[in-house]
Amino acid sequence: MVNRTARSNRMLLGLSVFFVLIFLVISTNVFVVSILGYHIHSAKDIKAESANIHLATKSLLAQRGNILDINGNVIVHDVISYTLIAYLDPERMVGKSPRYVVDKEATAQALAPILGIPVSTVMTNLNRDAKQTEFGTKGRNLTLAQKTAIEALNLPGFDFIKTVTRNYPMKVFASHLIGFAQYDADKNSLVGKMGVEAIFNELLSGENGYEKYRVDKNGYRMLDGNLEEAEAVNGATIVLTIDKGIQESLEMAFDMTINTHKAELVWGSVMEIATGRILAWGHAPGFDPNNIDIENYSNVGMQYAYEPGSTMKTFTYAAAMDIGKYVGTDTFDSNFFRMGIDQGLPVRTDDPSKTFAIINNYMKRTYGRVDFDFAYLLSLNTGIATLLTTVLPPSTYEEYLDKFGFFKPVNTDVYPEVEGVKNFRYPLEMITTGFGQGSSVTMLQMLQAYSAIFSDGTMVKPYFVEKVFDEKTSEVIYQAQPTIVGKPIKESTAKQMQALMDRTINDGGTSRNYQIPEVRTMGKTGTSQVAVDGEYSKDKNIYSAMTALPAENPKYMVYYAFLAPTSTKAHQETSAVQQIFRRLSLTYGLYSENNGPTETVPVIEMQLPNFINRSVLSLLTWNAELKLPLTIIGNGERVINQYPEVNHTILNSQRLFVLTDGSEITMPDMTGWSRKDVTTFWLLSNKAVFIEGSGLVSSQNIAAGTVLTDQSEISVILTLKP
Repeated sequence: MVNRTARSNRMLLGLSVFFVLIFLVISTNVFVVSILGYHIHSAKDIKAESANIHLATKSLLAQRGNILDINGNVIVHDVISYTLIAYLDPERMVGKSPRYVVDKEATAQALAPILGIPVSTVMTNLNRDAKQTEFGTKGRNLTLAQKTAIEALNLPGFDFIKTVTRNYPMKVFASHLIGFAQYDADKNSLVGKMGVEAIFNELLSGENGYEKYRVDKNGYRMLDGNLEEAEAVNGATIVLTIDKGIQESLEMAFDMTINTHKAELVWGSVMEIATGRILAWGHAPGFDPNNIDIENYSNVGMQYAYEPGSTMKTFTYAAAMDIGKYVGTDTFDSNFFRMGIDQGLPVRTDDPSKTFAIINNYMKRTYGRVDFDFAYLLSLNTGIATLLTTVLPPSTYEEYLDKFGFFKPVNTDVYPEVEGVKNFRYPLEMITTGFGQGSSVTMLQMLQAYSAIFSDGTMVKPYFVEKVFDEKTSEVIYQAQPTIVGKPIKESTAKQMQALMDRTINDGGTSRNYQIPEVRTMGKTGTSQVAVDGEYSKDKNIYSAMTALPAENPKYMVYYAFLAPTSTKAHQETSAVQQIFRRLSLTYGLYSENNGPTETVPVIEMQLPNFINRSVLSLLTWNAELKLPLTIIGNGERVINQYPEVNHTILNSQRLFVLTDGSEITMPDMTGWSRKDVTTFWLLSNKAVFIEGSGLVSSQNIAAGTVLTDQSEISVILTLKP
């Protein structure tokens, strides 16, 4: 019994010693690994190995929101590009596989054609004493096709950095309004620097995401998943009120004016009268946001105050009408106006000794005794002087200027503005402001004020942003609504003023050259002196026109102005503005009486599909059953433009026009065509047509099927049905 107990004690003692030894070995190994960084069993320097395991963070770039026009056309978007990196460090290996450029000669020969640079240039970069290299501007902003081509070489040592650049496919297109965005290294994102891009930067930017993971000593990602990640949130999409087609016409008009009138500055806008939507906006010289070749950062339409000239006479007349004291048939001496002063107010005087100033008409023209309506048609300064001294008290006129919103910000949704300057303290200033000299305004203020003239007297605020929405969820973040800012005149006053502006264009007034055959227009022109270095220039003027169409029921206004050398042809050579009218007429179906279809036909309950970039054959197949009247312009196989445009409701007798990519255009048989049809052919084909008469085409001077050239002079005669 004693022996058995002793044996048990010795066994317990032995087990205790064994476990103590095991504990000492493990503790020693842990100590050596954790403190000294050496693994006893494998004889590896763990400290050296673990020192080469790092945490890396990769930024997931948010996509900046697109900017669209009112019809959904993309006018600004992000473009993904790549920067090429070549690794040169021979220690950059994965196992036995090299991850550096091994054969520099072969690499240079293969890479040079893809980058578009000489082989020697590639070799210069590959022979640098560095662990990695780039290839200058030719190695940046690579397309996906270039990246794929380089990867297809299957040569070691290449890597790519994904970058995002902002692209403006329309180039010079409302550039000062839209602005531009650039990459900001500190924020690791595109940042708006000007215009809509800057003002709505927070909405457009979104929020970058990130990934955190482990990499080995060579920078390779370890296969143990992400330690932490956050998804990028893309920016919101902004829809502008701008209509791409109308804006393109405005930009073309700018170029025409610069070439025709040697203008040094041109600015203009198209606005929907009832809502205040700006369909086109800008000035020239503009700039290409892709290159940022910009000289002047000011948005002229909002940040340039100028003396507008005779387009201001409309408000003087409207104020006189609105107080009920205007009689258009009353006459006055229009030759010249001697201004005297009585109790601080301007008066007419016949006494040269009491004459403070003499007010003349443009170029000192005299017309004898005329009535006030005629004075507006011929834009007589003496008519304004007479109104402000016999009919309309200057203090009352000043109140109307305030009602019309002049000399204060419009507070639209895009840009900071200048307010203009009201010089209305002295008697002469009271009169000169009445005909658009002395006091200064902005184009934005003119658009707002004229919205009352061209409507029922209701004045609306112009605006540029239609809505903002989340592209991913379709959630509408902001939806614009028309803003009524006042009713400065009665509806009867607005209609009376419209009738006078109609006559100014269509009854031989100073604006008579702003007519087009398709639709009746109304308007008022202006010529003003321009201040240069504190005094009026002797050889430059600002020429402007405020117009609206159709005259019977105004829907759209066009304001157009330019600074150019003094010329008597400024309001005679008006083709630049006329082509804007024609684009509006074509786009929105604006045709005056006897200028459009003469028969009423039932409407087909369908929307016209998009044929652009589709084959002519597919168009013919689509029309095989419908049998709509169809005119194909050009001998190409693919459609590049169409009218009516996409999603327009069409009539079962309405003619469909398509322009193809073929250069040979033949003369169609226009017999029975309306003026609208003829004009549509003109605009799409760019072949001018002289139109005579009213009704439907009864004859044409060029036989159908004749190939048209640049020298072809097409004319048609329209006659009314008996």
